[in-house]
Amino acid sequence: MSGTIAVIGTGNIGGTLGRAFAKAGHAVVFGSRHPATSGASGDTDAKVTTVAEAVVAADTVLLAIPAGDVETFLTDHAAALAGKLLIDATNRFPGPVLHSADLVARLAPTARYARAFNNQAWETFANPRWDGVPGNLFYTVDDAADAPAVEALISAVGLVPTFAGPNRPDLLDAALFLLAPSFATLGRRTGFRLVHD
Repeated sequence: MSGTIAVIGTGNIGGTLGRAFAKAGHAVVFGSRHPATSGASGDTDAKVTTVAEAVVAADTVLLAIPAGDVETFLTDHAAALAGKLLIDATNRFPGPVLHSADLVARLAPTARYARAFNNQAWETFANPRWDGVPGNLFYTVDDAADAPAVEALISAVGLVPTFAGPNRPDLLDAALFLLAPSFATLGRRTGFRLVHD
């Protein structure tokens, strides 16, 4: 287990992931701007509270908010993020750099950065198997000690954790640039499956 997981963002990505984490047995708290009216927890025992309360309560924070809100979030919650694992699932479209590693390093430098859940559509997280076989999900961490926590969450969704190397959020951006054009022709539930001998 990874302690309490704060999922910041209750849209398709955050909501789908948070409910999957909760169903797998993780303690989940959603951070919402409108906690009283949010239905993000669905049929799980996940809690829904304010963003500030969620960050304070968590050991790991998954960031699944619009890219334009990332800088404000980091500025407002930098102190509460100190020492916590921050998983970046955001994409800063349309810029050439999609990840927020630079913003985290500048605005919340004592948070531990990881990147995952950014390069596939939410439909894959809701249904991660093709012909009964799970797909792979790439991730990266700044500190190898954080890999087991990230892998546990990827596994909770039903995907196979696949390490892209340390400190390589750019590779996860490249994976999205490679995969996203297929959504129009193959459908949004398009993912990766690695095969080997």
